[in-house]
Amino acid sequence: MRFLSTAQRRAIAHHLIRSSILTGFGLYIIFLVQTHTLVQYVEPNLSVYVKLSAIGLFATAIYQLHSALQEWQGVTAAPCDCNHEPSASLLANLGIYGLFILPLALGFLL
Repeated sequence: MRFLSTAQRRAIAHHLIRSSILTGFGLYIIFLVQTHTLVQYVEPNLSVYVKLSAIGLFATAIYQLHSALQEWQGVTAAPCDCNHEPSASLLANLGIYGLFILPLALGFLL
């Protein structure tokens, strides 16, 4: 059994949170399309582009999930040191992710 370092566990958690948020926004767009309420939020001429953006959101969510799995397996994602590491502050991370989770939660609840 392989043990993960604290940095690896933090990176995996961040990738999974990002993947969940992106998937949530994609599912919310699908929810709005299914309930025929998308036109309440978006100009009718732009609704096609919003629907297509759901595909991009799902693709990005899959990439984040893939990055989490690579981190879990110990595979280095990039040979360079060009990744942006999230803040080490729990409060900062809660604030940043909360900015995305709050409207998503309000959209599904209201």
